[in-house]
Amino acid sequence: MAADTPLLFIDALAHDGRGIARTPDGVVFVSDSLPGQTVRARLLRRKANFAEACRLELVQAGPDDRAPLCPHQAQCGGCAWQCLARPAQLRWKERLLRDALQRIGKLTAPPLLPILADAQETHFRNKMEFAFGMTADDSSPGGRLCLGLRERGGLAVAPVPDCRLLPPEALAIIRSAEELACELSAGDPHLAAHSPSPRPARNGQKRPRQSGNRGFWRFLTLRLGLAPHGDLTPQQALDRPQDRQAWAVCLTSPGDARQRRLVRTLGERLLARHPQLAAFIHEERTRDDALAQGERRVLCLDASDRGEEEGGLLRLPLGGQWFTLDAASFFQVNTDAAQLLAREVLEQLQPVLNRGGGPSAGARLLDLYCGVGAPGLLVARHAAETCGIEYDARAVRLARRNAAALGCRGVWQAGDAGKLLTKRADAPGSFDVALVDPPRAGMDAAVREHLLRLRPPHILLVSCNPATLARDAACLAQDYEPLAIRPVDLFPHTPHLESVSLWQRRRGVSG
Repeated sequence: MAADTPLLFIDALAHDGRGIARTPDGVVFVSDSLPGQTVRARLLRRKANFAEACRLELVQAGPDDRAPLCPHQAQCGGCAWQCLARPAQLRWKERLLRDALQRIGKLTAPPLLPILADAQETHFRNKMEFAFGMTADDSSPGGRLCLGLRERGGLAVAPVPDCRLLPPEALAIIRSAEELACELSAGDPHLAAHSPSPRPARNGQKRPRQSGNRGFWRFLTLRLGLAPHGDLTPQQALDRPQDRQAWAVCLTSPGDARQRRLVRTLGERLLARHPQLAAFIHEERTRDDALAQGERRVLCLDASDRGEEEGGLLRLPLGGQWFTLDAASFFQVNTDAAQLLAREVLEQLQPVLNRGGGPSAGARLLDLYCGVGAPGLLVARHAAETCGIEYDARAVRLARRNAAALGCRGVWQAGDAGKLLTKRADAPGSFDVALVDPPRAGMDAAVREHLLRLRPPHILLVSCNPATLARDAACLAQDYEPLAIRPVDLFPHTPHLESVSLWQRRRGVSG
C-alpha cells in the first residue's frame, strides 16, 4: 500500500462536512466520506497536527449509507451528505452543534432542545444560484457555455439538469437559459463564462478588481415566490406551491452596449418561453470573485408590466404573514422549514413579550442584521417600537414597507451595524429585547461589544453557523446565560444548520 493512498476508517464528521479518520500519525480529514465507511484515500497535504485527503474508493459502506437522491451527486458539490440517511444527518447536526458550543463556546452544559426538521427532502428550495461555466466541446476551441453548479472541491461547473432541490418547472427555465445563452454567445470569445481568480484575499484586503477579459457570464439565480398582490393567504400559499412564479437574476461582468442588448434578448426570450417567469433582472459585478451578488442593476423586464422598480419584487410567507422582498434579497431559501424557525423565534420570546399574562406594551426591540424585516417584524408586532439595522439599503427600504403592512412602529436604518450603534449612542437598558440574525461570519466584534454595553435583558440569536455561534456565545456568556438553544434544519443533505437561542442577562452582573 502506498503511503499516500492509505486505507482509512471514518468514525466521525467535521463541521465542514468532511469525514474524520484517526490514525497513529494523527487526524485525517477526508472529503466525500461518511461515518462508518472504510475508504481508500489520497493524501493531499500534511499539517503539524492533521492531514487532508480525498476519497478514492469506497471499500466498505457505513451503517447509515443510502443511495443518492440525485443523479448528479457524485460530481456536484451542493449536497455532501446526500448519501447519509436523513435521521443520521439530524443526529450529526445536533452532535456538531453541541461540540461547537462546548469546545469553542466553553458552555459545559448547553441547553439544547431537539432538532426541528421538515419532512420534505426534495424540491424544497425557493432560491438557487447557478453558475455559468465552460465544458469541453470539440466543435468550439474554447469550450461550450454551460449553466450548473460548482463541482465538489473546485470552481469548475457541472450541468445539473435533474437536480432534486428545485421543482422540475423551475429547472426547465435553467435549461432554457443555458440553451439561449449558448446561442447568443456562439463564436464570441468575449461572451465566455467568467473565470474567477482562485487567489484568496490577503490580510483581509478585498480582491483586486478584474483585469483583462476573464469572461462575461457569471450566474443565473432563480427565486420562487408570489406576486406582491394577490388573494391567497400565507397558509394557502404554503399549501399551493404550484402557484409560485419565478424571478431570474442574471449576473454578468460589466458589459458594453452590445453585450447588454444580448442579455436583454436572453431575458425577453425566456419570458416569452416560460409563462411561470414573472421577471428577468440583469445585474453586473466588477470584482474578480465567485460571489453571486450584483453591484449594479442594469434592467428589470417585468412580464406583468409593473415597471422596473416593482417588477423585481415578490412575496413569501413566514409565520402567518406576508413579506415583500426583491428577487436579489436575502430570505430563507427553504420556505416550509422556515416556518419552523419563525415559530421557534416566537415561542422562545413569548414569555418575554407576555410578562404578567399580557403583551408588554412598552417593550422596545433592537433588530440587528434585519434584512427585509424577517423574522424581526413577527416579534415587532408584539412590541411598542423597533429599531432595525441592516447593511443593504434596498433591504431596509423593504423592511420599512413590510413594517407598514404589519402595523409595526419604529425606525429602520441602513449601514454598518457597529458604526450605527456607535452613532446612535443608545443608553444602557434602552431595549428590552435584541434580536440578532447575523450572516455566516457571525456578529462583528463591535456589535458584540455594543450588545454587552446596551444590556438588554434578553437576546434572541438566530445563527446559520454553529462555529460562529459558539464564538459569539463565548462572548455573550460573560454577562448572559442561555435559556434554550434549538437547532433547525433548513438545509437537508449539507452540514449547514440554523439555530435559535434565547439568552438572559445574569442577575447581579455589574455595569
